[in-house]
Amino acid sequence: MEKAAEVFFEHFSVTPGGSATDIHRIGETFGEIPWENLTKFLLRSSGENRPRLAEKVMADHVSLGTGGTCYSLTETLGSIFTSCGLSARPLTGHMNHGRNIHCALLVEGEAGRFILDPGYVVPGAVQLSDSGAGEIVTAGRKMFWSPVDGGWEMHTVENGKKQLRYKLESREITRSEFLRYWAASFESAGLNSLHLNRAGPLGGRVSAHNGNLRIVDGSGKKNLKLRDNYAVKIRETFGIAPEIAEAAWIELQRQRS
Repeated sequence: MEKAAEVFFEHFSVTPGGSATDIHRIGETFGEIPWENLTKFLLRSSGENRPRLAEKVMADHVSLGTGGTCYSLTETLGSIFTSCGLSARPLTGHMNHGRNIHCALLVEGEAGRFILDPGYVVPGAVQLSDSGAGEIVTAGRKMFWSPVDGGWEMHTVENGKKQLRYKLESREITRSEFLRYWAASFESAGLNSLHLNRAGPLGGRVSAHNGNLRIVDGSGKKNLKLRDNYAVKIRETFGIAPEIAEAAWIELQRQRS
């Protein structure tokens, strides 16, 4: 078993397995690791445009509460499922503002096929039907994956409005291709700001963009300000060590001045 998987199962007290229940449980538990670009933002700011691989992601989460963006989270989750004896491979994804700028994970085994997307903070695993379709419903939002030529399109429905979020390619991408897309992500415009996301209570979600925090749950949406005591509030909301949040916040202010 890979070191990252050992750390994951021990830290979260989860038992490895390949049943549908196991896959859902592992996916839901992995969702406790936040999607955040603070670590990546600090790496780029220091001139270290290097990927944080699975072992580093898990070690940093245990010690600092950090997570990662779609590439590092998909990489880590893939290593965990592979250690369970399952087939797990990354899928490249396209969004309206660019190609090959997102990724998710396709997991296959005797229990069926599943899409897991920690980079979009999809809670748990999405089991695909025989036709290749899947869906999941959270607070105020429905997400569904529809098979199309060459892969899947993912739409959301919120307040009765349907919106295309991304397309995943079903083809098998090479390791070098995945790493190339990952390296290119360090030049993303999104790294000009601080972003964090995680699953919230009651099937909701919590997201932060610079000094603004949004909480969505069964009761609606709530917007809060983080500018005062940013590091403390990030620790309380996302579990990230205050020294990481403080360093990212200070660097953001330095760049903007």
